[in-house]
Amino acid sequence: MRQFPSAVPRRGGEVGLPTVVEELLVDVVTDGFTLYCCGPKLAPNALVAAYEWEQHVDLLTIRDFSRVTTARVPKRGAVDIFAPEVVVWAYEGAPQQALRALLDLVHPGHPDAPIAEFPTPAGLHVPRSQQRPMTIRPPSLGQTRVRADRLATAIGGDRAVSAIAAVGIKDPRLVAG
Repeated sequence: MRQFPSAVPRRGGEVGLPTVVEELLVDVVTDGFTLYCCGPKLAPNALVAAYEWEQHVDLLTIRDFSRVTTARVPKRGAVDIFAPEVVVWAYEGAPQQALRALLDLVHPGHPDAPIAEFPTPAGLHVPRSQQRPMTIRPPSLGQTRVRADRLATAIGGDRAVSAIAAVGIKDPRLVAG
């Protein structure tokens, strides 16, 4: 990956990400995303993070630290997180804004959740030749539901509706009959 334009010099002459971007990446990990390091650990070709919902996958793809792509992908069977076909939401831009947009994206069960599908931005694609070697870091058991629980509380209103939306079950009160 290319060096971030506003990279910060560190001890020993190393260059790192701005602190705010590092903190947001830690927030993504804390939220329960699975991390995929594509390529050598010390100089990866891409970093991908994925959070699986029942009917969607939230994605973060970093191929260049100056431009980050985040998205929500609908599940239609198996989803290739390195080459999704369509998305219902995407944000491409500077790392801080893209990471914040992903972290602030509403729960898929929220009334304002995006649903209209459109073609996947090119920034989400990681060619197979650049995926190996791959290091995968799943979330700890305590982190797997953090994002779902955090975003379910933002739905607000009736606790039953929030709990139902959090696990992706249709609310029987919404069935016309």
